[in-house]
Amino acid sequence: MGLLSDKIARTRYRLSYIPEAVVLISFLALFIFFSISAPHFLSALALGNILTFGSITGIVVIGVGMLMIAGEFDLSVGSNFALASYVLALSLNAGISVVPALLLAILTSTLLGFINGLIVTRTNIPSFIATLGTMLAYRGVVRAVGSGDFASYKGEEIALFKILNGNFTLLNSWFNVQAFRTSMIWFFLLAIIFIILLMRTPFGNWIFAAGGNPGAALAQGVNVIFVKVMAFTITGLLVGIASVIQFSHRLSVDPLRGDGMEMLAVAACAIGGIRLTGGSGTILGAIAGALLLQMLDQGLVLMGIPIQVFQASVGLIIILSVISNTYLGKSS
Repeated sequence: MGLLSDKIARTRYRLSYIPEAVVLISFLALFIFFSISAPHFLSALALGNILTFGSITGIVVIGVGMLMIAGEFDLSVGSNFALASYVLALSLNAGISVVPALLLAILTSTLLGFINGLIVTRTNIPSFIATLGTMLAYRGVVRAVGSGDFASYKGEEIALFKILNGNFTLLNSWFNVQAFRTSMIWFFLLAIIFIILLMRTPFGNWIFAAGGNPGAALAQGVNVIFVKVMAFTITGLLVGIASVIQFSHRLSVDPLRGDGMEMLAVAACAIGGIRLTGGSGTILGAIAGALLLQMLDQGLVLMGIPIQVFQASVGLIIILSVISNTYLGKSS
């Protein structure tokens, strides 16, 4: 009995130094479960859907994850996501060429992220409350800009859209499906860039310091306000990029686009091992959390289980993940 307890303690101690341990174990367990229980889960079509649909949310999760490591939240990402799509659609329909329209949409979302950062750092209102307010405000702007209706682009075919989110011809031909899209490429490229930014640059160290202990970071010469405003701004930038990539495929947007995205993003980060208090976690863990949620959604659909079960399952996974991460953290 004592030997078993020692082995458990040693395993717990080792896992405590791997922030992604819980989400990777959960991912593997869920993958095995659906491989056995969900019809056609291992098909190229199902796996392609997981990666393709997960890539849009995943890009947003990268920004939200970095922001949470900095000790802040952004609940307005879903509303911001919708607004960027409307800006793109209306700009194209107004005759603006595609590149300026794309830049305008991304600039809009980046500016809204910057505004969030200013509100939080200049007023000292908790970011959860501040961005809850901007979430409602930005959604109101979405409804006003779009007059409460769909906005669609029905002009000539745009080649750049195929690059952003067109068919991934190589993989689709290889597996004889139409599930893989080029959004996956941009997702993985952005993931690599921001993993390096967070783990291998001074700015990444400042993010961890600002989220872990702002007072100590300030004493060491870190401009905490600048770091947090930049984290909000980068989150807005990534929201805009994700928005225009999704629009490049669907070519339309509705007033509810992005609704609930903020909760999924926070859930992915919490499941991926990012502490809600900041200062700890990894982008890799957040990405694994996002893909886990997309896999859960796909698996339940293939099993014919109602969407309400997905929502309940996400809540349960969040609670278990936070409990597990807290348990492991106490041993380090």
